[in-house]
Amino acid sequence: MRALTFALLLLVGIAEANDGFSGTEWDAAAETAVVFNTDFPGSEDLARYYAEKRGIAADRVVGFPMSKEETITRGDYERTLRDPCQVWLTGRNIHIVALIRGVPLRISRVKPDPATGKGDETSVDSELAAMRLSGNALSGAVPNPYFASRARFPEVPKAANTFLVGRLDAASDETVRRMIDDSISTEANGLSGRAVIDLALKQGGYQQGESWLNNCVKLFRSRGIASYVNRVEDLIPEHFPLPDTALYFGWYTGEVFGPFKDRGFRFATGAVVCHLHSFSAKTVRDGGVAWAAPLLERGAAATFGNVWEPYLAFTVHFDLLCERLLAGYTLAEAGWAATPGLSWMTVVLGDPLYRPFAGRSLPEGENRAYAMLRGLAERRDGADFKRAVVELAEKRGLPRLLELLALLVAADGSVSEASGLLQHARSLYTNKTDQLRTWIYEIDLLKATDSKRAAELSARVLEDAEFAAEPSRQVLQPKPATKPDTPR
Repeated sequence: MRALTFALLLLVGIAEANDGFSGTEWDAAAETAVVFNTDFPGSEDLARYYAEKRGIAADRVVGFPMSKEETITRGDYERTLRDPCQVWLTGRNIHIVALIRGVPLRISRVKPDPATGKGDETSVDSELAAMRLSGNALSGAVPNPYFASRARFPEVPKAANTFLVGRLDAASDETVRRMIDDSISTEANGLSGRAVIDLALKQGGYQQGESWLNNCVKLFRSRGIASYVNRVEDLIPEHFPLPDTALYFGWYTGEVFGPFKDRGFRFATGAVVCHLHSFSAKTVRDGGVAWAAPLLERGAAATFGNVWEPYLAFTVHFDLLCERLLAGYTLAEAGWAATPGLSWMTVVLGDPLYRPFAGRSLPEGENRAYAMLRGLAERRDGADFKRAVVELAEKRGLPRLLELLALLVAADGSVSEASGLLQHARSLYTNKTDQLRTWIYEIDLLKATDSKRAAELSARVLEDAEFAAEPSRQVLQPKPATKPDTPR
């Protein structure tokens, strides 16, 4: 009965949280069109599967014959997709367009050697989003009228001549089906897991991107979402333990790297992730190239990318994206509200109707700790919050809760307090993998403030035979500092 009472109290706190979007609810599925390529094997089947799962009417699903290639010319785009799509959309109340695997991804450059920011190459998705805008020039991005909006899409009159375009695309039909299923199943309970933020300590013209990531750290901390933050220039190394990663944002190397390079790595179900790079989505049909496709192959439900050079200011602003997702917006709304320009390079990969934070519940098993932490963060502040978390963790034997609190505290820069919480969690964990992870996190924290102590702890763990078989133990092996081949 006490457990039930506590669960009810947490759910009350969840319901009272001020996470909601402005305006009224919107039946987005009723205003969604699903577009497939009649010449691409499997495209129609995926379109029908998605429409059935989302309750989209059969007369809102349409196919056109198109190239089977990912890259097409502007002439092919206009003749095989834009023009027939314009005709078909006439008279229909459509705000969202879901492109299905098989629809071409990007439009090649027409005019050679354009001025900086004035290229005519673009993503098919971004071009479709802007196809009804008057004065849509063929060179350079056009301002996105929905950018930075805090209202649901239909409530923004100035965006009435644009579309929210999402793409259900990946290296295989099976991955696309899994993305659809994961998105729908996650909505029932809400996305559960930890966040991972990979800073790069960039300066100058790159500082804007660093600011987005730091803003995400603050946002997640305020909502009780525990985050591992990599605060060094190098990328997170291979084998670094990142269990239950539900949100990942980092930058800036050309090919999938670190823990995500391992084909055995798996994100939490429903994960929303992105690695910022100029050509992160230059292909989505090869699961081993760039970032977008590999991240989806590792179990992510959604990601974002660029098909050609976008320039930093015109990429997805991570902080705006995460703020909108946490407020309950759909993936398509959040993605395009965080993107300044249309007729440019962005693609939103995932179910455009996916709302990862629209629902909240107390799941069973280890994932319960994430919901508990968020519930307590929304009801209590400061020392009272920390005390409540520690008392609950001790009373119910939940070392995972202490580990997550340590990550929250570490995000505030309180290394000593975070270290103590990790030690406390380690004393309660019985699984060697969990214990080793707390060692690695503690050593990682101490590197910046007490390198001697960090080295001592590393040597101690490496001497422990009980951890010898753990792959993540390799991150403690002394090795020369290296960086990925592609500059960050």
